[in-house]
Amino acid sequence: MNSTKTHIRRGQLTLIAAGPGCGKSAFIQSILQRGNLHGGLNTTLYLSLDSDSSTMFKRAASIHSGWEQSAVEDILENGDRKGVEAAVASATSHMRWCFEPTPSEEYVLLELEAYAATFGAFPEVIVFDNLKDVHMGVGEGEFQQLEEACVFMNGLAKDTNAAVIALHHIVGSLEDGLQPVPLSGLRGKVSKTPSVVLTLHRNAEASQLRVSPVKNRGGTADASGNWSLPINADLSRMSFTG
Repeated sequence: MNSTKTHIRRGQLTLIAAGPGCGKSAFIQSILQRGNLHGGLNTTLYLSLDSDSSTMFKRAASIHSGWEQSAVEDILENGDRKGVEAAVASATSHMRWCFEPTPSEEYVLLELEAYAATFGAFPEVIVFDNLKDVHMGVGEGEFQQLEEACVFMNGLAKDTNAAVIALHHIVGSLEDGLQPVPLSGLRGKVSKTPSVVLTLHRNAEASQLRVSPVKNRGGTADASGNWSLPINADLSRMSFTG
């Protein structure tokens, strides 16, 4: 999205919000696993708090191979499972995973310390999937928890110089995923802290994902969500192009 100066930058917090099943997790996993157009890959710590290891593995296999999810499942049950495991390990060698369902602030910091001790540097990208699952242990009520989590992640971005990406939910009236999501459609008052907020919705046929920059420091944004960029999407194959 260079034409709009919409970038996920290191040292900043980016929030990506959409309804359930819209494809936000698959979208960001595909981008990070495949890398950029020049083959560049970013070291990544992916905290998959909402999806288990089996789900993420099958998605990774589809992203790598272009196979449908059903075909991946069939091969894992009846075919060359070791071959698929080797291929996925190679395709995701720049990525590390955490599946703790409700990590605390202290737990996340320990994960990052362990990562840095192992690899000699912090990851270039840190993903929290989803924001609501991070347990801050302070404040009263869900919305204050969400706001505190954003402040914590923004601090992580600055301290580690990583691009921190948090996936997030939207208000119930927009959860069908078929209409543009405005900045005001985020669940909780979490829009103040991130440098960039992208919302996603899809067309009725689910063949196209539309990305709306509703907040974008230093670039083009439309808080209404009505201005969006189209991406061809095939969720059965975890494929995003355009």
